[in-house]
Amino acid sequence: MSDYLRSAEGSNTLAYNDNDDDAPLLEDAATSTVAMAMLFGSIIFATASLAARLWLTGMWQWRNATTVEHAIAMAGGAGGAGGADDNRSVADKSMASGKSGKSLILLAESANNGKSQPLDTSLLPSIYSLLYYSTVFGLIMFYSYLCEHHPPFFHEEKTYDRDEFFFWTILVVVFAGGHSLRRNTVIKLRNKQTGGSNSSVDRRLNDNSSQYSHLPSIGEDDDTLYSEQYKVAPPPSSENEVLNRYQTEEWKGWMQFTFLLYHYMHAMEIYNGIRVMITCYVWMTGFGNLSFFYLSNDYSLTRVLQMLWRLNFLVFFLCLTHGNPYILYYICPLHTYFFLMVYAVMSFQKEKNYTKYWIRNKLAVLAMIIYMMWDCDFGIFRRMHMLFLSEKPVAGATMGTNWEWYFRSYLDHWSTLLGMIFAINYPIVSLFYRKLEARSKRSEWMGKMAVAAGMLVAFGLWARGPLMYSKIPYNGTNPYLGFIPLVTYIFLRNLTPRLRSYSMELLHEIGKTTLETYLMQHHIWLTSNSKTILVFLPGWPRVNLALVTYIYVILSRQLHNLTLLLRGMLLPNDRQACINSLVGMGVTIAGFYCTAFLMEGMDMISLISVGMVSAVGG
Repeated sequence: MSDYLRSAEGSNTLAYNDNDDDAPLLEDAATSTVAMAMLFGSIIFATASLAARLWLTGMWQWRNATTVEHAIAMAGGAGGAGGADDNRSVADKSMASGKSGKSLILLAESANNGKSQPLDTSLLPSIYSLLYYSTVFGLIMFYSYLCEHHPPFFHEEKTYDRDEFFFWTILVVVFAGGHSLRRNTVIKLRNKQTGGSNSSVDRRLNDNSSQYSHLPSIGEDDDTLYSEQYKVAPPPSSENEVLNRYQTEEWKGWMQFTFLLYHYMHAMEIYNGIRVMITCYVWMTGFGNLSFFYLSNDYSLTRVLQMLWRLNFLVFFLCLTHGNPYILYYICPLHTYFFLMVYAVMSFQKEKNYTKYWIRNKLAVLAMIIYMMWDCDFGIFRRMHMLFLSEKPVAGATMGTNWEWYFRSYLDHWSTLLGMIFAINYPIVSLFYRKLEARSKRSEWMGKMAVAAGMLVAFGLWARGPLMYSKIPYNGTNPYLGFIPLVTYIFLRNLTPRLRSYSMELLHEIGKTTLETYLMQHHIWLTSNSKTILVFLPGWPRVNLALVTYIYVILSRQLHNLTLLLRGMLLPNDRQACINSLVGMGVTIAGFYCTAFLMEGMDMISLISVGMVSAVGG
């Protein structure tokens, strides 16, 4: 195993590709890159054309509609192609106008509040919203392509300075984060005032989180746990619960900042700590998704598609725009893979999930499968993935995607299962804190300190042992011991009700966009697929860092919002609408890819030809 880990780890030393900054914009571009240029070019032309039509017909004021009557006044021109049938009855026309007016009101509210409504192809403003969001998304993809392949100045090598690394970590995580310490109720209020960016799916889970605290451990009886003979503190609110949403976003935030700084400075001396942070992310996949499925009992295709969109929408277009393989952005396949694992376990005979032993039996079977796939040399892993992976070297996997994927998944192959186990016992954890906190202060702290002492002893042994190993030996221990610092942090972070009631808002905000900041660091913060540094101000490294970081953060947050807005439009809570949207997207992308392939075969790739196709397509 250690020999394999050593050889697989070498794949991370893949040399970045040098780019000829003086080359024409699309010279030697991948076929998918040309296809994306034509796709988003067409969308930009279509957006401009539709905006002009809305303005010329006087419908541009639809965003300012405040009443249904006001919107109905615009509804006559709001229809899609084909218009209204003049032979319809007055009642039918009135009803249609009323529906259009209400739809326009919802669209206006969506535009003003940063939320989205399902796509309505009978309303031009709805189509315009889709095109507008897609245009902004396409322009950000174009910017990432320019930064990666045609930057204004040569990329620079990374340099590591221990003092500077810990200076920035302390400055942001401790001082800036501490200065933004807020009650969770205050953060919740601010999110509501700013419209928030949580999707309907995320809000459902968040709104029901307090209900989950009342649920017994799976298979137990309420009367057993909540009998009056037990002295228990009142059930907490969703803002004061153990491992509440605000706390987990904060947790992801400080880990993400450290992870990004580690990449920017190539701080290899903290590699082992970074591995633990990735373990925490994968653990949250098991914990969060099992919690959702147990709470909502929603195993619909719509839910799966919405989640897969959230995890893969941005990375899908990054792969096409830059011509990169999926494995290069390994965090996305990692979370997708383990999300599907959770879904498969929870959806199998889901009607039995609330019985006493069924979920536990399923998790026991899953543990056996994981053990045989990753810890035994039976060849199961290779046979299961041979249709999707190969031995061919690609960017991000110089030993082939099969080796690279085994290595990446091996490092955290137990993490998701451990998160799932924690989730099914989550009510017991919450009850444990509440029972202690209902006792006298002396009894409460004696109980908490006894548990903390045991955890800190285990943490100390881990910190003085495996954590001090060099990179390759440590990789062999992470799947089995990486949970020790994780559970220690959870216990101490939730030690008191006051600790659970507060979060660092700055880190909470960083935590909401971890997926986008992870992906975009490869191209608009770092470059050469995160191997070198993007330079806008040569000779001014810290000022350059400030400028590049500002643009990077703004665009990452914008991409986060766009991902959710487009998901709300194209993947509403309607199975058939989701299928229609995905089929339409697939056909459109395939059409542009085939066009690019044919143009490439005829040696017709140029800015002029791509522009002409975009104009015709738009």
